[in-house]
Amino acid sequence: MEKSLSKQEFTARQKQVLSLVRKGFTNVEICKALNISANTVKVHLAKIYKIMKVNNRTEAASVEYEEADDCVNKIPQVRILVTKKNDFKNPQMDKFFFLLDQNLHRFRLFDVRNEPIESEASEFSYQIVFSGSENPSSSVYLSLYSSEKKDFLWAYSQRLDESSDIDFICSQITKLLYRQMLNSAALDFGKGESVLPSWWLVSAFVNYKMDCRCKESFSRCECEVLSLLQKGLGNSFLKFSLVRLYYTAITESWVKPQKYFSQIQDLAYSAMREEPYSDYARLMMALYDILAGNKKEAITYLTLVIEANPQNVWARIILAQVYLLMGDNVKAFELFKDHERFFSDLANDPMQIIAKAFIYFLQKKYDECEKYALQASYMRPESLYPLLFLIVCSLVKGNVNAVQEYKEMMFQYHPNFKISNCFTLLKGVDPEQFKTIESLLNKAFDERNTKK
Repeated sequence: MEKSLSKQEFTARQKQVLSLVRKGFTNVEICKALNISANTVKVHLAKIYKIMKVNNRTEAASVEYEEADDCVNKIPQVRILVTKKNDFKNPQMDKFFFLLDQNLHRFRLFDVRNEPIESEASEFSYQIVFSGSENPSSSVYLSLYSSEKKDFLWAYSQRLDESSDIDFICSQITKLLYRQMLNSAALDFGKGESVLPSWWLVSAFVNYKMDCRCKESFSRCECEVLSLLQKGLGNSFLKFSLVRLYYTAITESWVKPQKYFSQIQDLAYSAMREEPYSDYARLMMALYDILAGNKKEAITYLTLVIEANPQNVWARIILAQVYLLMGDNVKAFELFKDHERFFSDLANDPMQIIAKAFIYFLQKKYDECEKYALQASYMRPESLYPLLFLIVCSLVKGNVNAVQEYKEMMFQYHPNFKISNCFTLLKGVDPEQFKTIESLLNKAFDERNTKK
């Protein structure tokens, strides 16, 4: 065509449909992304073709089109300066250096620059400094600094030689680096002292609190995220953090599920319209699909995220949980073991322990389940699922007094708990397992629910 088309010639919905067509979406995928019927999609496409004077979607996608500026691009990324103290003589170190840069870019959150040690670090959020000896078999030393305050945050050393699995080592260190940056940003937000991008600080704070299952922080976390989003200062990672907040609140029975389930749905659909290939949009859809009972669809989204960024810890943890719910204990256990390989210090993390308790529960190994549930409840006494496991295990073993004791403890932390809250998460679970869990829960809470 001789002239480009302006967005002003289309309605808001037509712009959305055309945008998805240009991104390669099928009609079925457009229906799901926009929550409209197949016939409505066809009507919009017919009007779009007429305005553009084209005959099909291929021609519509090829016509020059004036896109509006993407507000996400205006939101600053977290800038990371990566420097070497000395040149590496060991080729394994050079490969490690290259892979780390590549791994950090995969998060789609960081502006990573490889520059000389003399560069002005104050322009960056973080600085990563490498050093190593010239010996063929030697160690690489990595130090992480907060550039704005020049604070030392973390250090790590790793021996590298010809037999080293560089891909695994680099993936492990990338995950550790990411966790250190996220946790330090969460602490900085709590102190109110940082000049890091606001979306990064708030997202870090929310995810840190959700890792700790901190119910008291729910309202503050929600308020902080919504404030940034209303000001147009958010991105897909911030929106994912809000969805994760709501998902945790639902699964831990902090809130009434329906209201926040609807908000997760709206956020997930919106993210898929705006950034359909974003890892964080796919994570939002996965969490929505889990609650909606579409466990297989959730697995598809999570698998795509892991393929795009193997360092995405949340995707691996959530996928393991979905496999548990679907009854595929082997795959779930493999993912949890893999997680422990990367984070050896998390072998006793409550989330890992709760997952192990769930595996033993599904295998009807109630003694082992009770052991891990007790361990998790000592570390996170308010967490719902360790208490539920303890109640059901005690019931199976005929310990009526323990059942009552754990029920009273659970209702102390979760006074509005209802069995239906658990069944929300169990939608789409293997029918046999659902029947077993439903029977045990109904039996455990029959007397208490009658009283309530």
